[in-house]
Amino acid sequence: MTSSQQSEPPVTVSHTDDPAPDASPVAPTVFRVPALALSGVALFLFGVTFPVVGAPALFGWMLALPLLLAYWILRVRTTVTPEHFVSRRAFGSTTVEWSSVTGLLFPRLGWGKATLADGSAVRMPGVTVDKLPQLSVASGGAVPDPSPVETPAEDTDSETGA
Repeated sequence: MTSSQQSEPPVTVSHTDDPAPDASPVAPTVFRVPALALSGVALFLFGVTFPVVGAPALFGWMLALPLLLAYWILRVRTTVTPEHFVSRRAFGSTTVEWSSVTGLLFPRLGWGKATLADGSAVRMPGVTVDKLPQLSVASGGAVPDPSPVETPAEDTDSETGA
């Protein structure tokens, strides 16, 4: 038995460009604490249960520590768009326009800080030195990419006559 219905090819194919790209805004890029940190919280919770089970009245409050730590890991982040970035902390957030940023500081350990024109600094949770190329793309060029540009090697054989 044959079917008279023919399948239609898809409008777009995964290996071809979109025939009519829309002018939708670019999705913001989010930098956050890696989710793997939650496994450390689970281990911490496991370790805390022993004193809590042994003396609940004395150590029961310790169960709040892993919960607060998990909340912090899930909450803090930096959301970057070409116009601004939002630094989200555990209990608040700060929105900073790229035009007010005068520089970026990256300590040896930890997250970067954006220095502002008024002399203050705003921490950028999740943004480290190794994420500068991603930050440059997400900021629309407001943050230059410091990665060295590879230049093609010249053919040394042609110069020596070999």
